[in-house]
Amino acid sequence: MTVLRLERVRFAPGWEARLQAVGLNSFEAVFRCQQGSVVRLSGSSAVRCFELEVESGRQVLFLKKSWLERWAQLRSRVFRGMLFGASKVRREFASLALLNEWQLSEAAPVAFGEERRAGWLWRSFLITTGITGPLPVDAFIRDVLPSLAGAERRSSRRELLQQMARLTRAMHARQFTHGDLFWRNVVIAENDLARLSLIDMPRGRRHARPLGLAARAGDLAALDAPAPWFFRRSERLRFLLDYLQIRRLDAGGKELIRQLLRVAAPMRRKQLGHVGGEPSEHLGAPTPAVSWIGHAHG
Repeated sequence: MTVLRLERVRFAPGWEARLQAVGLNSFEAVFRCQQGSVVRLSGSSAVRCFELEVESGRQVLFLKKSWLERWAQLRSRVFRGMLFGASKVRREFASLALLNEWQLSEAAPVAFGEERRAGWLWRSFLITTGITGPLPVDAFIRDVLPSLAGAERRSSRRELLQQMARLTRAMHARQFTHGDLFWRNVVIAENDLARLSLIDMPRGRRHARPLGLAARAGDLAALDAPAPWFFRRSERLRFLLDYLQIRRLDAGGKELIRQLLRVAAPMRRKQLGHVGGEPSEHLGAPTPAVSWIGHAHG
């Protein structure tokens, strides 16, 4: 290792010895890990899932690795951790530690590592614990809800929206924004809708002051982007009322709707594509803000 090439690994409390026992206590060893199976692979990143023996049994771990593929990545991300500021893995490690402490995610940070060359981030990794019996919310909405019988389906739709509102409200009450709060980044554990976990938050941020409308609207817009094709307008409104903990929309609630719909509009088709497949219940085109607000009720 030279001054021009620096490697750093940081472990969550209690994890260094466990990883050392299986030879995963250095940057190079972790980055070259071939245990388990590949979950996702792209040109400059990969996610691998593997198991580790711990005191309580076997623990599922996820290893996310990123590396420099093109010089253009350096230029485009110079102020986003490539040279200045905290890297994505360091930010996500810190954010996940907070959410785990607040019981807003059952996933916990294990370790992160960075390799910098002449100050530039060249390679990085993040290890987190897995979630028991994980099912992303997008898969639950797309695959599970349509298969349920009438009363059970209605009950599950209602509970899912209530729990999503609770989770988002609790996160925002702590002045934290996720930054990528899409359905795929909320996970249900063991088919229990009361056990929702937030994951994948490299853009997560804890704000110094209570959140304003714009900050809250960003997360809410991500949730609402594909929603018009799967949930009725009345269900989406009920979600927002639950989130705000009010019975009827006031002026602030109406302005929040206007802002979130404005932010959600350009990403609706893309997020519908991410959800995949045909909507289980096609409910027409997204509703304009004035129409949605006009149907507010207690």
